[in-house]
Amino acid sequence: MKRLGELLGVVLLVGFLWGVALADTFDIFDYTPPQGWKKSNLQGGVMWAQQTKESFGAIVLYSSVPASNNLEENFKGEWKRLVAEGLGLSGEPTTEMGPPNGDYQNLAGGIAASQDGLNYVVLLSTFTGNGRVASILYITTDEKLFDLFDRFNSSLKLSKPKAAQAPPQNVAHPPSNAPANVRTISTPTTRFNDGWVATIENGFVRVAKGDVVVLLYHGTPLPESMWVMGNEQDRVNYYWSRLVAPRYRVDELKVFKNDICYFCLYFGEGSATELTTGARKHVALYIGFDKGLGYAIQVVAPSFAAFQKEFPNIESVGKMYGYNKFAVKAADLTGKWTSSTSAAGQYYNSVTGAYAGMNAVSMANTFTFNRDGTYSSTHNGASGFVGSQQFYSQKYQGRMTLSDWRLTLTNRFNNKTEVFEAYFEMTGAGPLLHLVQVDARGMHYRLMRE
Repeated sequence: MKRLGELLGVVLLVGFLWGVALADTFDIFDYTPPQGWKKSNLQGGVMWAQQTKESFGAIVLYSSVPASNNLEENFKGEWKRLVAEGLGLSGEPTTEMGPPNGDYQNLAGGIAASQDGLNYVVLLSTFTGNGRVASILYITTDEKLFDLFDRFNSSLKLSKPKAAQAPPQNVAHPPSNAPANVRTISTPTTRFNDGWVATIENGFVRVAKGDVVVLLYHGTPLPESMWVMGNEQDRVNYYWSRLVAPRYRVDELKVFKNDICYFCLYFGEGSATELTTGARKHVALYIGFDKGLGYAIQVVAPSFAAFQKEFPNIESVGKMYGYNKFAVKAADLTGKWTSSTSAAGQYYNSVTGAYAGMNAVSMANTFTFNRDGTYSSTHNGASGFVGSQQFYSQKYQGRMTLSDWRLTLTNRFNNKTEVFEAYFEMTGAGPLLHLVQVDARGMHYRLMRE
């Protein structure tokens, strides 16, 4: 097998070998996909893969994420997120700088191993620029695929993130006379055991307990000019001016300052006056970023003491998104719901530390729920150790029963009945259906209505 450095060299040629024909795009990537490879849409990415009797290969392009301009820190963060945690792979990667690709600087690294005659490489290539980091993961068991990776990279071109328009203010902050809720599902209110009450509103979820009110906004874009390092003030001001300022006049907006960070915190707070009533409040705004969108959480409390009692630290504000949870009724389920996902795990000998292979799974799931209480589902994908994966297709039909946040489905695997925790999460695109198998909670379907 060729040395890892040679494969690194192949991938790092992207700065010089742009292709002429751009056959596909994803996020900020323009590329020509490998001919004959199968495409799978993943959560936060897209994978191209090929399985033969002799080899396995995969190329995974991930959505770019907000980041600093620190190339090494971004690579370490992506390696931890996508490889160490995402694949369960330990060990320090061998890294090498590559030539720039437009506005982006390239740093790649990977690990090569051999076990029982199986040669295997995992390589992560990161591109830092425009306040973001974009990553590609390469997996192969056969050195013959190196040339294919070369051709793939020769077609690769990275573009600037698309400029985002500011959301209309009447969407970001509905007027006081707006409808109490938008009934996109049968149960737009949830009363939690700890006293919080969540209600679906137009553009956000309102969560309240006593005099403390929390607004969980759906994702809204951030302008391209603000994807730069050290702009906590600018980012917080951007969302504050659209979500808070139309209703509150703040005495002094205090913005949290990060040290060097990968997953940075964006948080601002201050004492303020409600414009319509003149009442004094303490207002805070937390923004989390995911796939180019900012998810804002606004907290309004009668005083700083009341705010601090409920939220002793910034992270506790971010956890309020867990209250975006609503019960499922049979009428809400009617129709087709789909999802796709991918996961993998690395195995090592606990005594010798020798590599023992990787088990990978990719799945596409479809559930169809009918008005007469019946359902059908299909589950397609590939599973098993890399190099000997088996493709599969499973189909089920049976009866469904809903009761107390649980969905029971009959005639599942081996004709058994399976019970799922079932709930909706409200998003800007509509309700996201969560099905979590009660006796195997790792089986978690996240489904959107088709």
